Amino acid sequence: MSSVISPAMLAAGESTIGPTLALIVGAGMLAQWVAWRFQIPGIIALLVAGLTLGPVTGLLKPDELLGDTLFPLVSLSVALILFEGGLDLPPRELRNTGTAVRRLITIGAVVTGVVGWYSAREIFGLSDRVAVVLAAVLVVTGPTVVGPLLRFVRPAGTTGPILRAEGVLIDPVGATAALICFEVVLTTETNEALTTVAAIVGLTLVGGAGIGLATAFLLDNALKRFLVPDQLAVPVTFAFVVGSFVAANEIQEESGLLAVTVVGIYLARRDSSTIRSVLEFNESVRTLLISVLFILLAARIETEALQDVALPSLAFLAVLVFVARPLTVLVSTVRTSLSWRERAFLTTMAPRGIVAAAVSAIFALRLEEEGVEGAEKIVPIVFLVIIGTIVIYGFVAGPAARILGLAEARANGVLLVGSNASAREIATELKSREIKTLLIDTDPYNVTRAISKGLTARRMSALAEEAVESLDLRGIGRMLAITSNDEVNALSTGRFARVFGRREVFQLAPGKRRAGHSAVPDEYLGRIVGIDGLTYTTLDERSRQGWKVVGTATGARMEHALAEGEFLPLIRIEATEMAFICRNDPLPATGDVIGLAAPSLQREIEAEKALLEPDAPSE
Repeated sequence: MSSVISPAMLAAGESTIGPTLALIVGAGMLAQWVAWRFQIPGIIALLVAGLTLGPVTGLLKPDELLGDTLFPLVSLSVALILFEGGLDLPPRELRNTGTAVRRLITIGAVVTGVVGWYSAREIFGLSDRVAVVLAAVLVVTGPTVVGPLLRFVRPAGTTGPILRAEGVLIDPVGATAALICFEVVLTTETNEALTTVAAIVGLTLVGGAGIGLATAFLLDNALKRFLVPDQLAVPVTFAFVVGSFVAANEIQEESGLLAVTVVGIYLARRDSSTIRSVLEFNESVRTLLISVLFILLAARIETEALQDVALPSLAFLAVLVFVARPLTVLVSTVRTSLSWRERAFLTTMAPRGIVAAAVSAIFALRLEEEGVEGAEKIVPIVFLVIIGTIVIYGFVAGPAARILGLAEARANGVLLVGSNASAREIATELKSREIKTLLIDTDPYNVTRAISKGLTARRMSALAEEAVESLDLRGIGRMLAITSNDEVNALSTGRFARVFGRREVFQLAPGKRRAGHSAVPDEYLGRIVGIDGLTYTTLDERSRQGWKVVGTATGARMEHALAEGEFLPLIRIEATEMAFICRNDPLPATGDVIGLAAPSLQREIEAEKALLEPDAPSE
């Protein structure tokens, strides 16, 4: 048969690949949206989408679609995700969580591996050679699964940073451990095994850490000296990352994951606008890659291959979840400052992801080529563990965090940047409706006044480096910047957009300059509060005239007050749910409204309250 590829064959292939790739991306984005809309972990929605497209309907067959390029593309995608994970690990966060993280990726990894090896051998009847490789593969967790779950749960304290750091750093450790185990089980002499281990570890350090540090140093200096123009900063950074990944893998297999992680962590110490732009762009790429990878992962599952190991896998999964993970956390957190609640929560988060799938497929194939019996069971077992851990931890982590007091059921609260009189009045009205508030301000007088009124407030700048990490944001789901400085308000919305999303960051409208233009360009602004765009100048002027923040029911009185210019609506309240009223929003027709009221409207509201209150008992 001729090996020449005709134009017709190319056209046929393109006609298949194009629509299929569009289907994968579309399904991934739809799954992410459904997860956001119905408040379920995105990973679970992606797995359902992949299973529907793959085993259920047969519309997607990744191996036929991508062939031999599937796992190289998966590896490269994982490398970019790990780079973003390392870039999102600031040095201060690593210092604060260093002891626990170091133990989790070393001692903890050994504990997980030993428990996994013994249970795999006993439950599946595998040989020691196959069981030890399987256990090493399942050491990894990974940012592809941990990151989305953490963004969904949003635990307080140091548990989030610990889990995020563990997920990033355990991948290169687990991949290297799997390679070592694979090489060792194929050797027959003890001396040869020791030499093999030493060679792999040495080459991994040279190829991974060495090339990673060299790449990061060169890239850092190129960016610092402005040798790379702004429009090329992101693509050049990606080129360096991909280059380090490939070069490290040429020196030692699987060391590329360590190299890209090192590059990310090194660059994270340089908090510059260029690095932040790389991180922001990579976050979008990460979401796309995770969506595509998990759909491909789920679609690859062959139901026939799972039948032989399905029931034993349930027992194996139970051992990993209820024995290996708690024991790992217990050993790794001895004599640390973590509370028992934080330690308990760490046991509820160890999902396996795309790295385990990719590494297991590679080493299972090699063991099969070497004629090792039972190697064909590795891939279906790993797939079942991935699905099982994602489902279990995806549904357990959130409720566990809430029960342990590390998260709240609803993130309905508000972070108020600014603690001036109006901000305090808004917080007081929201608190009376059982909506959580947190005020931050650099002025000690404003903070003290807020605390004296029974409000939660901290003296801190919203632009401080530690602001996002050190604030207790349990139950907080949105932000309102209400300071007198338009630039601070705009920068605050940009800073906290990464935490709450652009949809949930709000600010006062910036003032107008003499030419009539806004003091801050629109591209830097959050959503503007107030139907007509309330500025701080207007807020201050009305406050001096006796206007105060009050709550009133919707209806004829509010409509009359609006028509007379006696009321400026800010927040709509339905039961205990709140939403800011923004520029160009329609007026609420039901519920209560919190806003600035003129003295005449205040007196009317107070008189109505007095009529509704029961008469005081006579003496």
